[in-house]
Amino acid sequence: MRLTMPKEELVKRLSMVAGVVERRQTRPILSNVLIEAGQGKVSLTGTDLEVEMVTWAQAQVTQEGATTVPGRKFLDIVRALPAHSEVDIQREEDRLKISAGRSRFLVSTMPAVDFPSIDTVAWEVNFAVDGAVLRKLIEKTQFCMAQQDVRYYLNGLMLETMTGSLKAVAADGHRLALCEERLEGIDVGEKQVIVPRKGVVEMTRFLAGTEGPVEVRLASNHIRVEGQDVVFTSKLIDGRFPDYNRVVPNKVQEVAVLGRDMLREMLGRVGVVSSEKHRGVRLVFSGTVLTASTHNPERDEASEELALGKAVGNFEVGFNVGYLVEAISAIEGEEIEMGWNDINSGCRIRDAAGDGTAVYVVMPMRL
Repeated sequence: MRLTMPKEELVKRLSMVAGVVERRQTRPILSNVLIEAGQGKVSLTGTDLEVEMVTWAQAQVTQEGATTVPGRKFLDIVRALPAHSEVDIQREEDRLKISAGRSRFLVSTMPAVDFPSIDTVAWEVNFAVDGAVLRKLIEKTQFCMAQQDVRYYLNGLMLETMTGSLKAVAADGHRLALCEERLEGIDVGEKQVIVPRKGVVEMTRFLAGTEGPVEVRLASNHIRVEGQDVVFTSKLIDGRFPDYNRVVPNKVQEVAVLGRDMLREMLGRVGVVSSEKHRGVRLVFSGTVLTASTHNPERDEASEELALGKAVGNFEVGFNVGYLVEAISAIEGEEIEMGWNDINSGCRIRDAAGDGTAVYVVMPMRL
């Protein structure tokens, strides 16, 4: 195997697959990247048996072949090569020779035949969606995923297809994020899948560098997203996501409209002295004034007032200030709407301008 390609293009492709590769694996081959050269292009594959990323690019191939090489090490070497250089890659017996300018590296390899791949899948749902739309759905919700929760179905992002729409939902038991985008003219039926955290992270990275439409394929235990020169595949979490419709209130008794930036900045200031463990902040709505206050075990205190454009009923409740700030920051409009029914139900946060694509629910906490 021998090929030549520009350093910048090789770094770009290696960066895509290296995120999937773990440095320390029970199986050494899983720390490697599969390199396949043939028909004027090179293909790179990384996998940890849960997530797989495949990307390819044009290359000058003088000898076809395949091998595997430690992924992170290969990426570090190529990054260190001179800028704008042509990288020559050649397999010599059980080692890979990497050359550019006056630099030479020899790296141990493992046979390509030993490299694992995700099993062949019978896809049940296929549809095309703009990559930017899918990325928006994920970015607006992924921060609400649980981390290592015993309720394993919360440790991921739920994607749901319905007639003419695609939804993303994430929850950790204390808050929930829901984002929906219309898919005009597409009828793919109803299906729910839960993508694990690592799959969500890698899919976001992949979509950030993708322009135009992508093909989404869903099966009972896999998801695949195909771009122009990248294919991402991930196993799914086997479980049933809770009924999010029971958490998101359709109607609320009280609504307060506030400037997004002013509220976020106020909470950021007050939250500086909140308890590091619970991060609690007390919100008191009284007429046309919102007061945010907090204290900590060291007896530090902070409070600040914010004027409301419209009077609301008297209401006092506690929240995790970090949860509020993350939800508010995810909204793009200049004003946000906070709605509630009572101190025991969640607070609904959304864009006050009527952009209902993203809705957040933060549950109250005792202070």
